[in-house]
Amino acid sequence: MSGHEKPDAPGLWKAAHGGYGVMFHDDGEPAMLLFGPGAKVRALDAIGPYTRLQPGVPVGSAPVPNLPGLWMDKDGSLYFLSGGRRVWRIRDDHDWMAEELGNDPWELSKHGPYARYSLQAVEEVPWKPASDDSTPIHEGSRTVHLPDVRSFGRMEQDKWLAVKNLEESAELVEACKQYLKASDPTDPSGIDGQFIGIVNCLNIHGAAVGDEPDIDLDKAQADWHDHVRDQRRQAMLGELADVLQTVGNLITAFGITDEEVERAMDDCLERNRRKGRL
Repeated sequence: MSGHEKPDAPGLWKAAHGGYGVMFHDDGEPAMLLFGPGAKVRALDAIGPYTRLQPGVPVGSAPVPNLPGLWMDKDGSLYFLSGGRRVWRIRDDHDWMAEELGNDPWELSKHGPYARYSLQAVEEVPWKPASDDSTPIHEGSRTVHLPDVRSFGRMEQDKWLAVKNLEESAELVEACKQYLKASDPTDPSGIDGQFIGIVNCLNIHGAAVGDEPDIDLDKAQADWHDHVRDQRRQAMLGELADVLQTVGNLITAFGITDEEVERAMDDCLERNRRKGRL
């Protein structure tokens, strides 16, 4: 969400006529350091309006930053790679600032691997239930019996593995959204329109689908919708499996025992009982 005539606090901002950068105080006066040109701007009115930004969700990973955008190294430090391949390390304490680094893959790799993050406006409110999360839920409760989860691959006890869990969870969220759209009778993702497009394409090439007496187009369209919904459900389940497997990796890497997991789940249930959710 834009609408700020000037940045009103230090941090990450996007200027409509200047691009991405950080707002900081230069000799007590507000200024913007723009990542693209590497310029310090004090005439803030000239490049506005502004949108205040924050890291969103992980959208990729790489040994070194290789696409424009916001990145986080294995130690949690933020970096920005501009379209002109300039690399900036962002200091995100109360004195926000950034320093330009040489785009040397060897030097950058010492702090990798890196996770690439989306950028979202600070004013944006992420999806949440319509009701308050403290509303008691007494119906539909079940005990979910998970299958054995085998851990494998990279299992270093570091922040990167935790970030990987965030990345997999973000992919599960997107897969759930796509499945929900396919299950919505208002068809927000246009599945029926895709079917109509296929029929029109066949007709253009002489198939004359609508003229065949044995073809029930309404049933075919419903079957197509069911097919897409089933595909999206399988994709959602695949992402769920990836989340569980990555959680298994974290449990193994941090030396967490099965007994500790069981105790933690018992504690979680007790907290929710005290809050009236169970």
